[in-house]
Amino acid sequence: MNSKKIIGIVLALVIAIVSYILEEKILKKPTSETSKTTEKTTQVIPPGEYIAKVEKIADGDTLTVRLEDGRKAKLRLLWIDTPEKNEGYKLLKDVEKCGTSKRKMREAGQKATAYAKRNFHKGDRVKVKIEGQGHFKRYLALIWNKKGELYNEEIIKDGYACIYRKAKYPKYLEDLLENAKKHRRGLWKDYYDIMNCLCYGN
Repeated sequence: MNSKKIIGIVLALVIAIVSYILEEKILKKPTSETSKTTEKTTQVIPPGEYIAKVEKIADGDTLTVRLEDGRKAKLRLLWIDTPEKNEGYKLLKDVEKCGTSKRKMREAGQKATAYAKRNFHKGDRVKVKIEGQGHFKRYLALIWNKKGELYNEEIIKDGYACIYRKAKYPKYLEDLLENAKKHRRGLWKDYYDIMNCLCYGN
């Protein structure tokens, strides 16, 4: 084999090795960044108080926020339960239980969502207290609106939510609920029978 062929083979090998090394370096960097991002978003947020920005209002008792460190959290708000606005098993169950129409139940759910949207806007800086994680990887939380009011109380007081009785809750909420019912506040005005059924089971 003559020297020209040998030099050609050696050059080809050097180019191949250098290309391989460069490709590895380029590929590794985004991969590690991607894994860091994935780790950040999938990392469980421990219980505690946080400052967050509102990202999305799904309904009267479910919001998504972004913490100051960039982590996103879907919140299932503690103590409260609002009428359903979306098609699904719970909507059908509540419609059957309360002997009403899907349309009326969804209307009530939409009004509870509208109440949440009056309290929170995308980008609002709010205080959140996370107390753990529930179903569907949602965080069980208390949230304060921009005025500094505890929304989990206000929504019951203003007549747009029932007490979620399947978990612990402060007993003073019973008085807030009774007062909203008595004075026909919020949904108690136009959806009295639905609220009575959902809040008291009758």
